[in-house]
Amino acid sequence: MTLSVGLPLPNPRPEPKNEPLYLVHHHPGYVRVRAEAFVGASDEDPTLSAARDAAESAPGFRSWSHNAKTGSAVVQYDPERLDVDDLVHDIAKRAALLGVENETDRATDRRRLVSSFLEGVQELNEVVAHVTDDKADLRELVPIALVVTSVVSFIKNDDRGRLPQWSNSLYHAYRIFMHWHRREVRTREREARQKAEDDAR
Repeated sequence: MTLSVGLPLPNPRPEPKNEPLYLVHHHPGYVRVRAEAFVGASDEDPTLSAARDAAESAPGFRSWSHNAKTGSAVVQYDPERLDVDDLVHDIAKRAALLGVENETDRATDRRRLVSSFLEGVQELNEVVAHVTDDKADLRELVPIALVVTSVVSFIKNDDRGRLPQWSNSLYHAYRIFMHWHRREVRTREREARQKAEDDAR
């Protein structure tokens, strides 16, 4: 009988993941990548192990460090011997991930989406103010709509859950109104305190 001694077992091939490798940060000689598959992964995890092997086998590799809590990995390398695009694409390929996505682009897209939404709300608010001859805007109409919803929900006593609970709608109407008019509310509170002090003298 022949025994093989000292031969390391090959790492199992990772299962294909329906997610990309995110490029989080890069400057020459340093790159941080992230993947959901890296979150909570141990050194023996096939996906993480394949990613580390890809980095370590690249020319000019210097170091690898993995943060299991965030799912990120930092690779330091010699920028004169290795192109970062080749490095991250090889890591994604060997780890069976869906290519590489730039996380800064995702953040930019999100900011653009939020900006577009806010611009749409502002335009709608201007339309409402114009229609009501500047007598009301969304700061008043949204709480009013919630109060109406609360009243309808209370009257109908909807058991199927198609309407929100009346108390929730009323609470949110109050919170939204007080938040959007907090400056006016504070001014009135100061005036009331001042009047009370003047009357007490």
